[in-house]
Amino acid sequence: MSVIFPGNYVAHLNAYRDQGVVALPGVEFYRSVGAVVINPDNDNITETDGSLAVGTYTPQILSPDLRQDDKPRKDKPMVIPAGATIYKIGISAPGVREQTVAGAATIAVNAPSAPAFATDITAEADGYFPEDGLSSAMLSVVDGTASGADETVEIETDAILIASLDPSAGACRNSPSAIIVEVCWYKAAPAPSYDDVHIPYAVEAGQGT
Repeated sequence: MSVIFPGNYVAHLNAYRDQGVVALPGVEFYRSVGAVVINPDNDNITETDGSLAVGTYTPQILSPDLRQDDKPRKDKPMVIPAGATIYKIGISAPGVREQTVAGAATIAVNAPSAPAFATDITAEADGYFPEDGLSSAMLSVVDGTASGADETVEIETDAILIASLDPSAGACRNSPSAIIVEVCWYKAAPAPSYDDVHIPYAVEAGQGT
């Protein structure tokens, strides 16, 4: 796990590498982003026709390696560690549509220790989900309850979903289809170490003579 300090915070935090940022003294902030990819080749989470069945799924924090053909991908389950306090959740579903268009399908995020955020995203009349996704209200960093154990983030679907590009969103190629979940959380920074103080060197008898 690497922590980025304010002067070096110039890019997205890398969830796969567990990067955090110290934005307030004594507090480390993290942004975990996972995805459930709707892909006919992912038989462990999808039906044989490439659809995503009704059920509960664990988003994966995807490996930066985009290849899928010559070696296994080392994706990781989306797990929020013990001692973390969740303060924001976001969800989007680019390239995802209800199989039977009804404008009623819902995707819900489940993180046990999260406050009662409004994190259910609902399909619109054309069967697609809102292009901008849904972000919960942000909890003050002085509120919230830290989790007592590691927690696996899950999503729940109540309708069959398929990979489909929304023409109105300007889709012009076969883009990936996925349900993307963001969980923002913080935890207390470690106790101070030698790097945080200027302890003078020890002096031995006879030194300097």
